[in-house]
Amino acid sequence: MTRRDMRREATKATVIEAAREVFLQRGYDGATIKLIADEASVSPGTVLNAAPSKAALLIQILQEEYETIRDTLDRLEQALSGDVPDRLVALLQAMLEAQSQHSELFSAAIGHSWLWSDPVYEETFEQMNLAWAPVVRILEQGKEAGELAADSDVHEVCAALQEVYLGAFRRIRREEIDMSGAGALLRRRVNVLLKGCLA
Repeated sequence: MTRRDMRREATKATVIEAAREVFLQRGYDGATIKLIADEASVSPGTVLNAAPSKAALLIQILQEEYETIRDTLDRLEQALSGDVPDRLVALLQAMLEAQSQHSELFSAAIGHSWLWSDPVYEETFEQMNLAWAPVVRILEQGKEAGELAADSDVHEVCAALQEVYLGAFRRIRREEIDMSGAGALLRRRVNVLLKGCLA
């Protein structure tokens, strides 16, 4: 890597960190390229060199968040015991707690991905799928152990669990329920969902 490349990477890291601060302070809608540029002490053009749009900046920030969540869930998965529903609810609650710390950022990315078909936003769901790998593994283990029916489609079950999860996340974001209520909601809905898959 040349000295110029190193400077470019350092500037990009500064812009990403500035964007994180502005998004957290102002929310996604309140953040602007100008505010991010001011926070990073660079020009708006430099911000757009680091990422082609505000949405792309958000996705880069969330990529780091999803990597942290994935690492946390991987460690938690190793420590879990109990039946499939218990382990799934524990993982989903841990993910919910992590995402709720920056719910403004996650909900902005998820919400915009539902409204627009921009490939940038589709990346949000790709990142989310990586974080869901421990859930898939638990479902596969449950199927292999005979806890779930042999004809259960693990990926379809996981997709349904994601819908359950997003419903709980949305209700927390709207302050309809707190984290304890979300945990109870997840448990009820996971149990209802898995009844159709039980061996």
